[in-house]
Amino acid sequence: MNVNGKVVVVTGGAGGIGLALCTRFARDGARVVLSDLDPAACATRAAPIGAFPVAADVGQEEDVAQLVAATIERFGRIDLFVSNAGIAIDGGIETTTGQWQQIIGVNLMSEIFAAKYAIPHMLAQGSGYLLNVASAAGLLVIFDTVSYTVTKHAAIGFTEWLAATYVDQGIGISVLCPAAVRTPILAGKEATPEGQDAITTEQLAEIVVQGLAEERFMISTHPWVLEKFAVKGRDYEGYIAMMRAGRAAQFASSGAA
Repeated sequence: MNVNGKVVVVTGGAGGIGLALCTRFARDGARVVLSDLDPAACATRAAPIGAFPVAADVGQEEDVAQLVAATIERFGRIDLFVSNAGIAIDGGIETTTGQWQQIIGVNLMSEIFAAKYAIPHMLAQGSGYLLNVASAAGLLVIFDTVSYTVTKHAAIGFTEWLAATYVDQGIGISVLCPAAVRTPILAGKEATPEGQDAITTEQLAEIVVQGLAEERFMISTHPWVLEKFAVKGRDYEGYIAMMRAGRAAQFASSGAA
């Protein structure tokens, strides 16, 4: 997909990866809908790039439905919907039920809601594309956050189902699985394995543009992620052993138990 002249919706667009994507898409000639939780942030970030701001809590189904409706009302179509909004909550099995519900809503249900409301319009117009932002944590394991790992694994599984179901109906489907990107989610983790070889959000946007142009399902940023993922595919026992060793090394170096 080439975004020039296309209508592109980006959630979580007021900062980090989302803002970098909005900026790049606008520069490449797209009509951008910048969506984020805070209305003031939406308006502030949208103005310099000529984007259309729409505030939405993407963990709420009615907000995603309204985001899709507002875009259709304004532009008459949606060509690319980027489900980028995401949160991270550190912790293991002590993660509270409320925290689980919150992160599932933002990291997984938001993508389900986007597909539910955007795909019917795309099918009716005869084309469309969904880009779901997951993470390297959806392919491997991030040791200090079970909820992020689980929700990103689920996001990849959902996107695989979408690709198997809708690509033959003319809908493009990609999943973005970045490893280390210099965003607030990475703050304080630069020295950990997942913080190695961090790239800028502008570099990530370039990788995304290339991936969309090639209509690749898996858009990855760091070769080592897919190399470890390949071990998982051919030797699950070896993969678990590798993860256990990695966890032990990380926590030994940090002095944690």
